[in-house]
Amino acid sequence: MRVVRLSFLSGVLVGAVLCLCSGCSDAPKVGEVTGVVTLSGQPIPFAFVVFQPTDPPGTYGSAYSDASGRYELKFTEGVNGALVGRHEVLVRTATVDELQLEDKSTGLMVTPPLPKGYRERQELVFNREVKLGLNEINLELSEGRSRE
Repeated sequence: MRVVRLSFLSGVLVGAVLCLCSGCSDAPKVGEVTGVVTLSGQPIPFAFVVFQPTDPPGTYGSAYSDASGRYELKFTEGVNGALVGRHEVLVRTATVDELQLEDKSTGLMVTPPLPKGYRERQELVFNREVKLGLNEINLELSEGRSRE
């Protein structure tokens, strides 16, 4: 009788584990997203990039570009990227006053060069699609404000 009970409990336990591992996860599908923000081929440092899902709607991914214009989206704590699907992409540039950095060789505060069209805060919107896996999505800005 004891052997039958242990076999039954083992079977129930194995069944429960298989059910949990069979893909009934509620985790969202996220694709990694990296790229470079540029204007006329020149990198835009410290631009704020937001991927807001439109189809289907959901939580956004965001990042700041580094000094070379490169960004890597963050979705949630410990998860990089953006939800799989269509996105409205917002790129917001910083003003010259917001870009004061320390020159490591002199210790002085300097402003990195910005292309002429981005000396004041700007917001531009693109439409892009994120797929599963790694997505290299470069964002080429144009002079003036626009929507793509």
